[in-house]
Amino acid sequence: MLLASIPILFFYLQSGAIGQDLAGYLFDAQLSFFFSLFVLAFLARKGKGPGEIVSDLGLSRDKISIKLLGVGILLFAIFLLLDLMAGLLGSITGVQINTNVDKIFGSAPLWVYIFISFIGPINEEILFRAFLVPRIGIIISALVFGILHAGYGSTFGVDMIAAFGFALVAGYVFKKTKSLYPSILAHMLVNLIAVLAILAI
Repeated sequence: MLLASIPILFFYLQSGAIGQDLAGYLFDAQLSFFFSLFVLAFLARKGKGPGEIVSDLGLSRDKISIKLLGVGILLFAIFLLLDLMAGLLGSITGVQINTNVDKIFGSAPLWVYIFISFIGPINEEILFRAFLVPRIGIIISALVFGILHAGYGSTFGVDMIAAFGFALVAGYVFKKTKSLYPSILAHMLVNLIAVLAILAI
């Protein structure tokens, strides 16, 4: 059903019923939901029940604790510090590092900011960490995650590099803890800071 909605989206775009920006936001949301639905369908097809799927994805109750949420906050703090260092380096060298995120999402409707901050990170973590890390490894899943963020056209590909770096550490954390909660929390916080920065402009 989700895949069937994509041609409908393109029809509305071609007919002029919706603009290109809105179509892009809707397509990104559809793709994000597709990530989780693909994983759930794949695991169900393998004969796994709901409880086993939740456990395999690192989302069971025994995989959430104050300590694991603290790991997520630490993961976020590391990338916030790296972002601040990159900004400082840009100021010292006079090289403007532009992510273009504000240009892409600057005029987005409110639902897009909510989606980016809270829903998208869950879908992405389910696919890239919980599903792909055990199957193709941390490095390859991080490369795919980085490439997915290449469309921003940032200076020196900084968004792609940052996404790759985040995915490496988040993949390692998932492999060690078998919990998806740290990377979901860190991912939400990273995206929320980006959204707040956009809204502040």
